[in-house]
Amino acid sequence: MQHFRFIPVNESSLLISFGDVIHEEVHAHVMKAKAVIEANPFPGFVETVPAYTSLSVYYNPVEVEKKNETVTETVLQTLQQLLEPDFAEQITPTGTLVELPVCYDHHLAPDLTASAESLNLSVEELITIHSGKTYKVFMIGFTPGFPYMGTVDERIFTQRKIQPRLKVEPGSVAVAGNQTGIYPFATPGGWNIIGRTPLLLFDRNRSNPFLLKAGDEVKFKSITKDEFEKYDTSDSFVGRDTQNVINRPTKASDEKKQILHIEQCGFLTTLQDTGRSNYLQFGVSKGGAMDVHAAQLANTLIGNETTAAVLEITQSPHRFRFIRDTLLAFTGGGLQPQLQETLLPINQPLFIPAGTSVECKQQLPGFRLYMAVAGGFEAEQFLNSYSTDLLVKAGGYQGRALRKEDVLMQHNELTILQQRLLKVLKAGALVEINHELPTTTSNRIRVLPGVEWNYLDDTSAQLFSQTSFTIGPQSSRMGYRLNEKILKPGRACEIISSPVTQGSIQLTPSGEMIILMADAQTVGGYPRIAQVCSVDLSLLAQKKPGDKIQFQIVSLQEAEQLYMKRVDDLKRVKEVLQSVIK
Repeated sequence: MQHFRFIPVNESSLLISFGDVIHEEVHAHVMKAKAVIEANPFPGFVETVPAYTSLSVYYNPVEVEKKNETVTETVLQTLQQLLEPDFAEQITPTGTLVELPVCYDHHLAPDLTASAESLNLSVEELITIHSGKTYKVFMIGFTPGFPYMGTVDERIFTQRKIQPRLKVEPGSVAVAGNQTGIYPFATPGGWNIIGRTPLLLFDRNRSNPFLLKAGDEVKFKSITKDEFEKYDTSDSFVGRDTQNVINRPTKASDEKKQILHIEQCGFLTTLQDTGRSNYLQFGVSKGGAMDVHAAQLANTLIGNETTAAVLEITQSPHRFRFIRDTLLAFTGGGLQPQLQETLLPINQPLFIPAGTSVECKQQLPGFRLYMAVAGGFEAEQFLNSYSTDLLVKAGGYQGRALRKEDVLMQHNELTILQQRLLKVLKAGALVEINHELPTTTSNRIRVLPGVEWNYLDDTSAQLFSQTSFTIGPQSSRMGYRLNEKILKPGRACEIISSPVTQGSIQLTPSGEMIILMADAQTVGGYPRIAQVCSVDLSLLAQKKPGDKIQFQIVSLQEAEQLYMKRVDDLKRVKEVLQSVIK
């Protein structure tokens, strides 16, 4: 196998780099490594994400059989052995040749004429060149199902648009530089649109929602506008079955499972769990709760599995009426729950009688409050997760944020432990479980040096940890934008598009920093100058626009220790609860 190098990213992932040139031979090594690792998964292995010249490997550090000083060293040593030439020769990666119909009519291709003129080609010549080559799918990213394909004939190399469109129609076929791609969703985009396919690159209602994967090859077939409008897009054509991947709650048992009626709802309150696994390579964000620890703690305090669906309540007035006697817990920050005039404690199990309403309007430090109910909330399951994906419009509650008058249901019956806990609380007893609570007020965010940390000049490297940065108003679940633009890269502020993850801190050409959060894209083209430690992603999730943060660089070993301590803290909460409620 070609020469490669390992680059640790954070406590649960590392990058294998095969070079810095986009070439099919380099990508073949990427796909070879992917096939080898997936055919020989090590304890704790989760998934791989291929890109043009690199491969990200994700793992659960708790499940890794630690044989070295750190988990990272153990995984690195395991991967080195797997990728030895003799071992790697046993595996051959596979791909599929897919023919995609494309209509190059100017009504569906707004940049076709201008692109042809800029290239000194006729429209017909551009179409012939674009459709006359077979393209390799190097990776999937940007949005679920978006294929980065190449390389295009040098005669049709084009620059990205100076002013990106605010909305690109789904199915739009586009070119930029030496790449061609297809937009699966109506999203902003800066590539030049020269055609459109009637096929769905991503269909949430298929058992396999993705038409393409990295390693496939694509051949475009030109069709007329009339053929486009009449095209049969049935799944039988693309070789996919139609089994629905969204497991929706049934209505038969609605009434007896109803637990919560939303009487007032603020902005962006959603059902979330700990996120999706095994779909990053298809461009699907991990998603899940912004403050994962708060969500897990809420579940643990009332005897749920840590992966049960919870409510993520963004700081704004809310009121909930409980339809039945409920065992619940609030964690996180941002809002103070109260029952009539009584303030309800956060971070401990509570009993709420049927027919009463809980209001959340008084603000607390933090930004996101989490509510877990015993048995968990029932929710749509999409790609093995109950988390709400607002882009795909799937998972959670009908794939959307909650609204006034929505009614939520309980997923599971109470366990014996939960029945006993509910009985104790109904009798008026308090159950307080002492445990270390993460702060929501600290502005210190611990980070690791990023893959492209050396892109910063010396002055910027010092300013990075000496400056207080302000979270900007354009921040969201996808990413936090920092207002201050004081860092200067020592080289061009672009990289070959590579995998990114939650907590990656990107530096844009304008000097703006973006911290990727729960709904972040899976690949990016800006230098990754730093990586937020997993434990402080929860702290960061409790920050809102206008809050200030300051970065502190720590070692990977320290980050791992912090991660493991957080896991152990949750285990202790579970053990104490079980010992108290017998």
